[in-house]
This record gives sequence, structure tokens and C-alpha cells, in this order.
Amino acid sequence: MKSMPISSRAYANRRVTAASLQTDRAVTRYRSDHRSRSSMCRPSRTQALQVAKRYAAAIGLKAAKIALIDQLFAFSKAVDWTDTEISPIVWPTNELLARRLGIKVSTLKHHLAGLVKAGLICYSDHPTYQRGGRRSEHGHIVEAYGINLSPIAARYSELLDLADAADFEARQCKSLSNRRTLLRRSMAAIIEAARRELGSLDEEWNLLLARLDRLLERRAQGSLESAEVVDALEALRAEAAELLEALYDSRDSSTALAKFRPLQTTADDPHSESCSDQRNCADAQYINESRAIGAMAYENKPSDASAEIKRRTQSAEPGDDIVNVSLPLLRSAFVHLSEMVPEVFNHWAVFRSSGGLLCRLCHINPQVYQEAVEVLGPDLAIVALALTAERSANGSVSNSGGYLRELVNRSRQGTLRLSRSLFSMAASARQSH
Repeated sequence: MKSMPISSRAYANRRVTAASLQTDRAVTRYRSDHRSRSSMCRPSRTQALQVAKRYAAAIGLKAAKIALIDQLFAFSKAVDWTDTEISPIVWPTNELLARRLGIKVSTLKHHLAGLVKAGLICYSDHPTYQRGGRRSEHGHIVEAYGINLSPIAARYSELLDLADAADFEARQCKSLSNRRTLLRRSMAAIIEAARRELGSLDEEWNLLLARLDRLLERRAQGSLESAEVVDALEALRAEAAELLEALYDSRDSSTALAKFRPLQTTADDPHSESCSDQRNCADAQYINESRAIGAMAYENKPSDASAEIKRRTQSAEPGDDIVNVSLPLLRSAFVHLSEMVPEVFNHWAVFRSSGGLLCRLCHINPQVYQEAVEVLGPDLAIVALALTAERSANGSVSNSGGYLRELVNRSRQGTLRLSRSLFSMAASARQSH
């Protein structure tokens, strides 16, 4: 049986890979023409260290390998990179490097193999694979065996271009990520506005929301895929903005129809006499000196009624608001609501339960009304909501939700007087009638 030569045994040779062969060719070319190059064409020690670390970070090497590059350069001197007659070789032992990095020798060998695979280092071996070297009295390397850093010098221009490209790619990805975040927040605001307007999203908005979720779930790799996602988000945002504008336009049109709804005059109403009688009874009811809710009283003269309304308005206290309010007073004050939804003023129980109807009528989020109930109580809250709906119908209020919130804030400050507003509106309605 023929034995294998010692030189071909596995333990006698380093592993040869495609990356190591490519690095060896670069080093060979570098050695062949380094004598013809001036020292200005070679990178300095600092430049070589910087480009090596930037390239290592660009290709995704971990922090341990980047720290190992620092340790290898710590054994190198500046003269090693300016002397055209030598290669920058360092010869620290594995035990020394492992101790400086605080890792095991086996782990250190793994990291050295990673730098070889990345094409940043190679080996200049002694026949016994021992590392060692000596320098002259001026610090120049005379003889050295160990870890060769010349691949960094040989590939300096290439590594610099790759590092610059990686930095540019990272900036592009960061910018696209920021745009993606802004678009996501803008889309969330648009969808929330649509939910406030609709109460609950319809099928068209749910489909749009599903498309948004699919885009946000994409994990883009690189700036090209990130740019595709951002472009799709911008197109989707433009579509959502158009839908919201159309929704606002439709609501504005509905509000305008309610605002300019023609009022029926007494001349057009065949039952004008009965309506007049009911209005006179209502006026007599809310100016009754005894303030008995729902009770009938004598009808004062117009001048006496105006004086009574003025006196009661000036003397009203916050706690007296609901005491001064009656259904006839509400019918007299809320002219538009009395025509649009007359059934809610038939009984207090019906009026208290009409919150949902009035919210839909003036496009108020039910949550805003619930907040008013918590602050004002159910009775004053429904009166405040009806006041808001009336002023929205007659065109004096454009933002119904904001007006109702303002009434709630006045109540917190102790300045809310709903009864005064009702008496004033009733007097104005009677005079115009």
C-alpha cells in the first residue's frame, strides 16, 4: 500500500478555498509590482485600518471580528505600510490575541478564518507554522512569518469603493424607512378620520386597510425593494385622501341641504291656526311664574313675556338649568329640529333616548356624546346635544363635535347656562314667527 506524502496530509496544510486563492493572487500581484510603486500609492496604516473596518461592517461581520482587526493592527507599525520592500506582517500568538479579546483560542481561530474568507488577511507561514519575526534597529521588518495584512493594501481601492457603496445604501435605506414611517402615520390618521365620520368603516375602507396591512408586513431587503414599498404606500395614501375628501364633500352637501331646508310658513300650512294655538300654549307654559313643568297658565302680553324671559335668563344658576327646561320650551327654541324630528319632543323619555338619532343628524361621534353624558349628566347632555343639532341645522355651527365639546368645557368651568340659550332662541323664534 502506497502511503500519502507528508505534505498532502490534512493536518500539514491549511484549507484552500476560492476566497483564499483569490486573496493569494491579489497579494502576488501586489508583491510583484510594489517595487515600482511609490510610497504615496500605498495606503497608510490609518487608512488601511479604517477601510478594513468599514468593509467588514458593510459585509456584515460581527463586532468580534472587527475588534480582532483592531488587535492585529495594534501589532503593526506605520513604517510597515510605507516601506516598499516589505509586507505588513504581524506575528502575535493565538493565545495572546485570545487573551486580549477575552475569548477562547478556538473562538479566535474561527474569527481568523472569517477574516481570511472575507479577503482581509492571509498567512505567510514558516515551514513549522510558527509565527515570529524580527525588526532592524530602525524598526523595519527584516524577517516575519505570521498574519499578512497586505491583502488590505492590495485591495484598498476595491474595499474603499465597496465601503462607500455600502454607506450610500445604508443612507438610502434609512431615508426610505423614515418615509415609510411618515406614510404609515399619515395613513393611520386618514383612516381614523374616516372612522369618525362613518362610525364604522365600510367595505371600501376595509379593503383599503387590508392593502395597507399587506404593505406594512413586507420586509424589504435593500433600497430597491424599500423604494417599491414606499411608492406603493404613497399611491395608497393618495387614494385614501381622495376617498376622505369625497366623504367630506358628501357630508358637506348633506349639511347644506339640511341648512337651507325651506321652512313652511303659516300661509302654506292648512293647519296654521292649530299650530299657532300650540305655539301660544307653549309660550304660556314656559313663562309660567310657578315654573311647573308641563302645566298650563295664562298667556301674558308680548311685552310681559319678554320681561319674564329676561328676568329668568339673568337669574338662572347652573343647577337650575334642567329645572328651567321643559318640552314646550324645547319645541319653541328648536324650530328646525321640531320640523325634522317632531317625535322626539313628545315625551321626556323619548327625548332622553334620542341621542343616537341626534348624533347621526348633526354628524357627531357618539363617543363625544358619551363624554358629555359623563360630565353633564343624561338630561343636560341630551339638551346640549339637541342645541348643537339645532345650531348645526340653522347654519350657525359648522363643527358640531367641536361645539359640543365646548359646551362640556364650559360646564367644567362653571359657565354653562343652557336655559339662557333656550329662552333666547325661543324669544327669537317667536319674534321671527
